[in-house]
Amino acid sequence: MKQTKKTRKVPNGRLKDSRNNWKKKAVLRRLENEQLKKQLKERTVSRDKWKTKYQELKKTGLVSNVFDGKKARKHQYSLALMVMVLELYKYGGMSLRSCRHSLICMFVCLNLSIRVPSHNTIRNWLCKGGIYRVKMRQSSSASYVLIVDESITFGSEKILLILGVKSDKIDEKKALSHNDMEVLYVGASKEWKGEQIKTELEQIAKQETIKYVVSDKGTNLRKAYNLLNYSHIEDCTHVFANDLKRIYGKDADFEAFRKLIGKLRRDWNLSKEKSKYMPPTMRGKMRFANIFPCVIWAQYILANWSNLSEEIQASLIFLKEKSAFIQSLIEVEKIFKFVCSKLKTNGFSKEEKQEILCVLSAMEVGKIGAIFIKNCEDYLENLSKKRKLLAQDNLLCSSDIIESYFGKFKTKINPNSRSGLTEFIFTIATFGRSFSQQEVKQAMQNIKCKDLKLYRNTARAA
Repeated sequence: MKQTKKTRKVPNGRLKDSRNNWKKKAVLRRLENEQLKKQLKERTVSRDKWKTKYQELKKTGLVSNVFDGKKARKHQYSLALMVMVLELYKYGGMSLRSCRHSLICMFVCLNLSIRVPSHNTIRNWLCKGGIYRVKMRQSSSASYVLIVDESITFGSEKILLILGVKSDKIDEKKALSHNDMEVLYVGASKEWKGEQIKTELEQIAKQETIKYVVSDKGTNLRKAYNLLNYSHIEDCTHVFANDLKRIYGKDADFEAFRKLIGKLRRDWNLSKEKSKYMPPTMRGKMRFANIFPCVIWAQYILANWSNLSEEIQASLIFLKEKSAFIQSLIEVEKIFKFVCSKLKTNGFSKEEKQEILCVLSAMEVGKIGAIFIKNCEDYLENLSKKRKLLAQDNLLCSSDIIESYFGKFKTKINPNSRSGLTEFIFTIATFGRSFSQQEVKQAMQNIKCKDLKLYRNTARAA
């Protein structure tokens, strides 16, 4: 049988509507093209106008040559301008767009007709400068003390940061600053295992001599040190925080104190009368290292109890009923801050140990305070053994500087970004010493924009 092709009949009304729709789209497209042509013409005229004005100003000498000096090869902006932007970003704690607008304001105030880089251009400068410092650094004959830590999770990844300070640059009379540090490694991964950290430390050891490592007591970090037989100096803040956790972790009064603070913050957050008495936030993680603002708050409330209204007193009656518990926290705070301030500022030495022990022995404290003093003495004795083992007069025992790096970087990015960490993590290396024009020139010429993604991939752990 002969098969016939069936055709579907289209209603006349639907065909008519379809033709009308295409006609409308064609009209809208024509109007859009006319508008775009008009805008293009206006912008072309505006560009030519400003170009002519700039050329006239340049001829009259009104355009300053401050930022028209040396330039890196294949770059249109001067090295002086690049160095200034890097300093604004680092020292001023500015965002990329803030750096740009600061330049605009300065140029307007000084009547300078200079082209301003975009925020994407500034980002490229920062990434290039950071990558150059981390990837292109030269080995030296000096020995290094390393400070190692992994960050909290940014998006879905964590950062491993390894800082180094030359042993001959360690000042025994002041704490470390960003200018003292060098970023020896920075990388991102979903997790950092001991073997991965060991691999990165081995790469650094090929170029530098490592004396010892300062960090917290993370399991993965300690595993890496044990595999390499590195001497590990525990960070004093983390050690004492863990001691407080053992003392107060299961204490019923401390748990009630913590819950009271959370309840008051929820209830008083929007109250005009009560918000000034509201306690500070108690962090969930490492709460025992950051508990003391809450202790100071409790001490202030008890000292001004008679000046509080009856309603406020009723809400805070726990502090009055548990005055012995609050007093133990005040004693522990005093011991904690005294010992940490000495160790963080001056490091650990035989003289510092004697001075700390002398002050602690003269303190009048209760049962909890006595337990904490014993913990401090044990930590100092452990440092004495490691000092003799390393044959060092003075030891670093604080990793606060690396926490400062993480905190500074966190303000520059969106920690909840789903895209993960990019080559922007290398900008951590710009937080240290200032850039010279020669260093900026080498960074701009040796690191290409097309290679930034490649460096990002090499910064990720396998």
